Amino acid sequence: MRILLLGAAAVALSGCSWLGGNSHHSKHSSYNQNNGYYAGQSNDGCCVGGKTLSRWNLEGAIGPEFFVGGDALTGNKTNSAAAVIAANPGINSITTNNLSMKDAYDPGMRYELGGSYALNPNRKVTLMGSYAQASGEEVNLGSINGNALTGDMSDYKRYGVELGLRQYFKPMRAPVFNSIRPYVEGKAGAAHIDDIAISNAQLGGNGYNNGTIGLYESGWVPTAAGMVGFEAPVFNRATLGLETGIRYTGTMKTDTTDLGSGAPFGGINNGSQSWTVPVALRGRYRF
Repeated sequence: MRILLLGAAAVALSGCSWLGGNSHHSKHSSYNQNNGYYAGQSNDGCCVGGKTLSRWNLEGAIGPEFFVGGDALTGNKTNSAAAVIAANPGINSITTNNLSMKDAYDPGMRYELGGSYALNPNRKVTLMGSYAQASGEEVNLGSINGNALTGDMSDYKRYGVELGLRQYFKPMRAPVFNSIRPYVEGKAGAAHIDDIAISNAQLGGNGYNNGTIGLYESGWVPTAAGMVGFEAPVFNRATLGLETGIRYTGTMKTDTTDLGSGAPFGGINNGSQSWTVPVALRGRYRF
C-alpha cells in the first residue's frame, strides 16, 4: 500500500489549467488570470500547449501527520472516586490521568490517492481517498491503591474519503521552478477508525484485566480540513506541490465493555476526537 501510494505521489500530476506546453519563464510571466492560458499558446484544440482545458487529473500525496489537539484519556471525566471505592471492596484510593492525543501517539504518516475535475482554470473539485497510521505510546491511566495502571496504546489507523474545493491564485515567480502557483482548499468527508485499546495492561507490574482494556469502538466519524499549498511544473503534464493545514476528525464511540459505569477508570475514555496538521508532498497528472 505505501509503495503504491508513494509511487502515485511521485508521478506528480496536473491539468493544463495553468501549465502550457512547457515551463519557460516567458509563459509563466504572461499568464492570463482571466482565462487561465498563456500568451503564445496555439488554438489547435490540443490539451497540452493548446487552449482546451484539461478537466481530469490524477492526484496522489504522501507525508507526515502531527497530532496537535484532542484527548486520548479523560481522567477529569471519570466516575466519582468515592463511588468507585464504595462499589469495589479492596480499593482504598484511586487517581486518574488526562492524556492528549499528541502525547499518546507518535507523529504518523498519511497517504492519499484520488482525482480532481477542473470547473475552470482556477478552481477544481477534488475527491481523495486516504489512509493514515500512527504508533501508540506507553501510557499511564492512573493508580489504584498507589499502584500505577499502565499499558500500550494500540496503533491509530484511519481510512477515509473527502470531497474538496480547491481555489488557485495567480502564479508567482520562484527559484528552481521559475514559477509556483499557490492555492487554498476546503474539504469535508468521513473516516473509519479502527478500535483503540490498551494492551499489556499492568497494575503495579502485574497483569490487569487479562492485559487488555477497550477504550474506543471502531466506526465512522466526520472529517473536515482546511489546506494551503503551492504547485510547480516539473514535466509537460505534471506538477509537484507542498501543502499543509489543519484537519478535524470527529469523536469515536466510547467502549464501555471494560470501563462501564461504576468500574475503576470508567469514563476515562470520553475523548478521541482529534486535530492534526498534515504536511504532504502532492503530485498531479493532467489528462
